[in-house]
Amino acid sequence: MYRLFAIVAASIALLGCQQPAASAQLNDTARDEVREIVRDYILENPEIIEEALIELQRRARAREMQAVYDAVAANSEAIFNDARDPRLGPDDADVVIIEFMDYKCSYCRVAAAWVEDVREQYGDRVQIVFKEYPILGDDSIEAARAALAALRQGEEVYAAFHLAMVRSSGPLPSARIDQLATVSGVDVARMRTDMDDPAIMAHINQVHSLGRALNVTGTPFFIVDGTVIPGANEMALDEALAAALRG
Repeated sequence: MYRLFAIVAASIALLGCQQPAASAQLNDTARDEVREIVRDYILENPEIIEEALIELQRRARAREMQAVYDAVAANSEAIFNDARDPRLGPDDADVVIIEFMDYKCSYCRVAAAWVEDVREQYGDRVQIVFKEYPILGDDSIEAARAALAALRQGEEVYAAFHLAMVRSSGPLPSARIDQLATVSGVDVARMRTDMDDPAIMAHINQVHSLGRALNVTGTPFFIVDGTVIPGANEMALDEALAAALRG
């Protein structure tokens, strides 16, 4: 790209070396000659088109990410301090990790292994906050409602049920949800009653609104101590966590 700019600048400079009277008369001719020089250069070096497109994409991604960070700052209270969200780990943990997740998302299954490794390795230094963000259909919504209902039976009950569902592959119909709840120690009858509480669906809807504000278009979506990481990018997650733990 810089080569092209140099060619254009040099061409304009050369064509501008005219006597003042002739300059006005040759404006159209000068423009045509510059266009021809640029056209010939592009035809001889077509890779500059690809370079330009790559740079445009990079700038667009940078603008998008900046918009996300601006939205995180504007919505920090809802992101980090919603007492209704499931939390694993102490409130005085060194690092808080937010995860927007969906129980039917295969990438969330991959991310769950990373989350479990983090909890095992760092213990109370890290708190995980789950944003129930069902975006993959009715099964996802029912699973999120069930998880939030199970949370009312205790964080450990929720943790076991959460892990069972996120590890499960395939559909999550009602019978499958109840089966996973049973083996996780959930009181299923109580869970089903609590699932009908309008407050649970209101919570999910508010998380959806928050996700839209942050442009969360897929799951998982992490915020590690303020660093935004879309997807199950374990390398990026490890780097962000290590930096956060170093303080």
